[in-house]
Amino acid sequence: MQAKLLRVLQEREFERVGSTTTLRADVRLVTATNRDLERAVADGRFRDDLFYRLAVFRVHLPALRERGDDVLLLAGHFVRELGVKMGRGEPGLSRGARDILLAHRWPGNIRELQNAVERALIISDGGLLTSEQLGITVRPEPSTGPGPTPPPPPAAGEPLAELEKRSIVAALQRARGNKSRAAGDLGISRTQLYARLKRFGIE
Repeated sequence: MQAKLLRVLQEREFERVGSTTTLRADVRLVTATNRDLERAVADGRFRDDLFYRLAVFRVHLPALRERGDDVLLLAGHFVRELGVKMGRGEPGLSRGARDILLAHRWPGNIRELQNAVERALIISDGGLLTSEQLGITVRPEPSTGPGPTPPPPPAAGEPLAELEKRSIVAALQRARGNKSRAAGDLGISRTQLYARLKRFGIE
């Protein structure tokens, strides 16, 4: 499968299953993964030529727990979408529900949030959704101090180079200047990070 995908990316051609007719592919591919592909390449589990074909431009998407108030925007989206689908309207979130959504660490990421909202809608009485209905248990954790403020979302038409630069700066902030951690956060090697720091003039 990796060889076939590489051919599509490199030669822009493929054959359908059961056919010998070669077709041309004129596409732009956007991929996502939660795996460490650089380690997979080093272990021989992922083709290095395919990896470098795919890794032209990377955008790191932080885990839900690192996205601050975004959790409330996403929860509101699920309340509206699932509420209409389930015939519950758009009940909204109580103050307690909002507080617990912000306090939770979300180990299950976006799927856990969606499931919590769906559960609350199922057992709700028609009023605002409450923290009890969400069924979330928040375990206290030692304080690590305030984290860095995430960068604003990219503006419409913002050049990719500027977006990449801002992603690197944000990763360095999250890693408190530790370049090895920042490189791991971005999914690139330290050598690649240093090259991009030099290219963008980042100290």
